[in-house]
Order: sequence, then C-alpha cells, then structure tokens
Amino acid sequence: MLYDVLPDAETPTAAELQAAYAAELAAVVDEYGQETVAADTGLDPETVAAFADGDVADATLSDAAAVFAVDGTDPDAVTAEVRDGLMMGLSTAILDVDTVALEIETELDAREVRQALEGEIRLRLDELAAVQSLIRSRS
Repeated sequence: MLYDVLPDAETPTAAELQAAYAAELAAVVDEYGQETVAADTGLDPETVAAFADGDVADATLSDAAAVFAVDGTDPDAVTAEVRDGLMMGLSTAILDVDTVALEIETELDAREVRQALEGEIRLRLDELAAVQSLIRSRS
C-alpha cells in the first residue's frame, strides 16, 4: 500500500512518493465512495473529499491506514507494515535517526524522527515520503 509504492522506481523523490500515496488513497475513495469512507473511518468528510481530489497535504499515516482499512484490513496492520518496512530500510541503508533528521526536508528533529517511526507521535505522509525517499536512495 504505502510502503511498496513505485516499486520500479529505484530512487523516487519525496514528491513522487507523495503523489503515489495520493493516487492510492484517491483510488480507494473512488472505489468505495466518499460517504462510505468517511463513515467507516471516522475521518471528516472534508478530509475524505481532499483524498478523493488527490490532496494529501495534511494527511497522516493513521489517516491513510484508516482509508485503506475500508476493505476490512486492520489499520494497525497497515501502520505496522509501513513502520516495519521503514525500520528494515534504515538498517539496510545503514541510517540512524540523526542522519535522517539532517537529510530530510521536514521540521522533525532526530528525537521526533525516532518517535514518528515508532508510532509515538503522528507521521505525516510528506514526512513518510521524505524518509522513504532517503532510504531508497541509500539502499
């Protein structure tokens, strides 16, 4: 879903990854309908409408997981898969949270990167894209 977007792109940019996340979310909303997605996820209708339009600027990993769970998938499983994939990627690319915080273009410091990756604080999709892009560029 989110962790394996753009499998053929060796080193996608954060913007390309975020656009791919947006396309996947829009496809789910299109398949199930905005009203169903809003009712099943607890997200407000404006957020769901934004996803339908491909706008994920304010979206979090939890929001995206809720949308993907409309088909019956466990949203916690979605977030766990993404976080596990990121942690494995960090190990493979030999990256630590200090390096990630320095090299991605977000406002997260090293402590917040660690907390976001471990699920202690929210992880926005733009932050996810930045981390995922860095990992893929180093792997």
